[in-house]
Amino acid sequence: MFASLANRGTALEDLVARANVLYRSRRAAVIHKVPTAWLPIRGPGGKIVSAKVDRKASVDFIGHVLLPGGPLPVAFDVKEVSKGSRWPLSRLEEHQYEYLRDSALTGAFSFVLIGFWESRKFFILPFAELESRWAAWKAGTGPASVKAGESGLVETSFMDYLMIYSQNGPLANKNT
Repeated sequence: MFASLANRGTALEDLVARANVLYRSRRAAVIHKVPTAWLPIRGPGGKIVSAKVDRKASVDFIGHVLLPGGPLPVAFDVKEVSKGSRWPLSRLEEHQYEYLRDSALTGAFSFVLIGFWESRKFFILPFAELESRWAAWKAGTGPASVKAGESGLVETSFMDYLMIYSQNGPLANKNT
């Protein structure tokens, strides 16, 4: 069970990382994976036998997108749903929500990128929408999950998951 939970979310993160290489090569964005700090666990003789998370990462990715008016900071977390069409809000940890909120308050585009593998659809859940859903869920007055294709989600695709920034998308060929 540990291995399956440890690798949950890596397929979509890998797609995002590939897209980020293209964004950077086109000078459209610079976005990096935020590493998780690990603490080695040593066995007899000082040999490393395992590791545990030392500090939880803020969110999965941070960076900036180059727009005509200047760079726009971005902060987002990546979540996957292997089967079905609902993503439980409980899969976003409190510290991740707080980081997205704080980033949004300082002018960053904060969001959750959700991949629904069964339908092969990807959506951006902008922080403003997440905030209202999160509050309703926590208060017990709203649903505990987000359904693929619901109002408030922005459907996107790969390799251009940030295509919402322009008609042709940030990865459109540029003569630079």
